[in-house]
Formats: sequence, structure tokens, C-alpha cells
Amino acid sequence: DPPVGKRVEIKIYGSKGSLVYAGDDQDSSSGKLEWLRGEDEDENKIGAAEMLCPNLGFEFEELEQDGDGTRSLQAMIRSCLGEEYYAGADSLVGLRSVQIIDAMYRSHASGNCEYV
Repeated sequence: DPPVGKRVEIKIYGSKGSLVYAGDDQDSSSGKLEWLRGEDEDENKIGAAEMLCPNLGFEFEELEQDGDGTRSLQAMIRSCLGEEYYAGADSLVGLRSVQIIDAMYRSHASGNCEYV
């Protein structure tokens, strides 16, 4: 049987609408990055979807089922073994990620936009 893909959806909400990156991890043509407009001075644009990076499709790690796993998995294994590895995100990116998640929780609790 062919591998069954996973539906992946990443949604980020903000004061100007939301960014949605979704698709099937086994099919790069199944999804895209979209900006769903929220509040806008031009009422005709509210609710409009704008496709961002239309030629890229949905890329979510490697699609192959054979081999030694994804590049991120291989980098983690190399780091555990004390070998050189590619760090896709450094400590500053990690810190900012935690700060953004914290702001999301604060925003949900307060009902307002929260700053990072």
C-alpha cells in the first residue's frame, strides 16, 4: 500500500487576519500559504484570501518513506552523538518562539493583542 499522508495545518491569527499553511505531508501540491484578511480599511478586502508564494506549494520535511529519516531527525541524532550538525534554529530563535507562544496565551486570556 502507498503511504498515507498526514494533514498538517498551521494557523497564526493576528489583528490583520490570519496566516494559514496547510496540506498533506505526502503531496506538495496539496496546500499553500495563505493570508486570510481580517480588518481592513477597504471593506472589499475583508475575508479575502491571498495566496503567498504560489509556486512553492506545501513542503513539510521530506516526503520519502525510505532512508534514515528526515534531515531534522538526523541533525538531532548527530547532536546527541556529539558530532557536528546543522542547527536550523539557534537559541535566539528558540527564545523568540517561546516569547511568541507566551504572547498567544496572554492574548487569549486578555482578549487583546499582546506585544512580544
